[in-house]
Amino acid sequence: MTLVGEFDLIRDLLAKVNQGVGVGSDAGTQTPGRDGVWLGAGDDAAVVDAGRLVVSTDLTVEDVHFRRGWVTFAEVGGRAVTAAASDLAAMAAAPVAVLISVAVAPEEARSVLSELGDGIKVALREIGVPLVGGDLAASPGPVVIDVTVVGRAEQPVTRRGAHTGDELWVTGVLGGSGGAVRAWLEGAEPSPSLRASFVQPTARIKEARWLADRVQVRAMIDLSDGLAGDARHLATASGVRIVLDLGLVPVHPDLPVEDGPNLAMSGGEDYELCFISPPGVTGPCTDEFQEHFGIVLTRVGQVEEGAGVEVVGAADGWDHLAGGFDHFSVREGSY
Repeated sequence: MTLVGEFDLIRDLLAKVNQGVGVGSDAGTQTPGRDGVWLGAGDDAAVVDAGRLVVSTDLTVEDVHFRRGWVTFAEVGGRAVTAAASDLAAMAAAPVAVLISVAVAPEEARSVLSELGDGIKVALREIGVPLVGGDLAASPGPVVIDVTVVGRAEQPVTRRGAHTGDELWVTGVLGGSGGAVRAWLEGAEPSPSLRASFVQPTARIKEARWLADRVQVRAMIDLSDGLAGDARHLATASGVRIVLDLGLVPVHPDLPVEDGPNLAMSGGEDYELCFISPPGVTGPCTDEFQEHFGIVLTRVGQVEEGAGVEVVGAADGWDHLAGGFDHFSVREGSY
């Protein structure tokens, strides 16, 4: 078996994913025509000139976030980039650059990185930015991908700012990703639409910036931990109480009627937007939004005085799910 050197692997990955995005892969490549990136990959560090920066990082770990029997590594690579970029969407930030670090077993490094690169390339083209750096390490265990995204926003939207009387809205339909995972865990194959929700999510960057331009978005978050859990993050940051109406939540149409709402509320990794705006402001924009982006805007709750999250219209016993997904709170049967 022939092993390939670390730097050869890095050069191959950079050449693949940055082809066609206006940035070279040679050492010290300067890209003065690339908005926000002054020095790309190949030096000790990239140089970004982008004003007020918005930076986030997201880990994808084999057998925690995905299993090989469920998805391809190309899908894993694209999903990893999208999950990280979704944090930029949550703050209505414009993407500037991406850095990716990978830990992989040496004997499969070339094949895994090549597949990851296929998916990473598609995701980078979708958000329109280059890969400007990262790291590569040998791993004796699972494959690990760490994606750092850099964006900019002169007026970032945060989780703070909700007022009593405001409305809570979400984009798209919820629960599809959780429904796919549940099917796999039960030994079944999810429907094509549910599977696509898991392997091909969309970072709602364009949608977030559209909303920020047209609607008075007071606070926003992306739905990575489930609607109930992420609503709790908004409530805590803003010092308010959020009341969610389970009957209003837009459930993925392929989910069963009996437990679709629960998956929509707690499944996680939908990467839709959840935002708070003043009463009566977002409603008039829903038709234009749907026509422009092809997804719905749905009001799912309201803001009240107090703290925490209340779910109305929920069956008894549902509240144990209201905290959302937590990697360090292991529940029987969870993944």
